Formats: sequence, structure tokens, C-alpha cells
Amino acid sequence: MMNTDQVFLIVNTLALFSWIPLILSPFSTKVRNLLFTTTVTGLSLLYSAMFIRFFEVSEFSSFSTLSGLMELFTSKEAVLMGWIHYLAFDLLAGLYIAKDAAKNSLNVWLLRPLFLFVFMAGPLGFIFYLIARTATTRTYKFE
Repeated sequence: MMNTDQVFLIVNTLALFSWIPLILSPFSTKVRNLLFTTTVTGLSLLYSAMFIRFFEVSEFSSFSTLSGLMELFTSKEAVLMGWIHYLAFDLLAGLYIAKDAAKNSLNVWLLRPLFLFVFMAGPLGFIFYLIARTATTRTYKFE
């Protein structure tokens, strides 16, 4: 069985190599579907398996306070689970942005640098995208 450091290296590499085709071909439905069915689903399955293995029902109350939450993230397994959570949801946000940008006919050259922010700081990149899309389309909507 792999240790947490090995899994960390694998998921980081997988995430990096998943963002490359999305950045290069964000309007390709095939690329988006492939990344959704392989990387997002794979990371979600790994997270789920780790959650089942390492998370205890008694720890649910720890989510109600910041101190309790900090206590949860004192093991390598918990931090790795949190990191996998970020990687999966940042890529999912990137896939949504790519699909939404294609639907709204945004310029791919505007989109590509925004993906770097989504990859490195998901919510910040998402906000930058919303600003760019709103400025370009003159509408603020969610579909």
C-alpha cells in the first residue's frame, strides 16, 4: 500500500496534467468529458475511500468550531484528504468555467490565464472569471 507522501505526489501530478488539456482546449466537449469522468471522478473516489477509512463519526462535531476543525487536520491523512478535496473541486470549477465560457463565446485567450488562478486559488479564480464574464457579456447569471 502507498504511503500518504506517494499519494500526494500522484494526485498533484494527476491534477497538473489534467489542467494542461483544459487550458489548451477549454471549449472541447471531449476534453471536458474526459477530465470529468477520469480525474474528477477518480479524485472523488479516492477521497471517498479515504473518508470511509480514516474518518470517525465521533469527529463530526469537530466541524462546528474552528478549533475542532484545526484538530481534525493534525494527521497526514486528514490533510491529504483536504488537499484531494481542493484538487477535485478546483478542477470541477475549471470545467464549469470552460463550459460556461464556451456557451457565452468568451475569448479563449481571456480564459487561459484565469485557469491558472482557478488551479492555484480556486475561489479567487472563479471570482476573476465572473468579473471577466460579466464585463464581456454585460450580464450576471447562473445557468
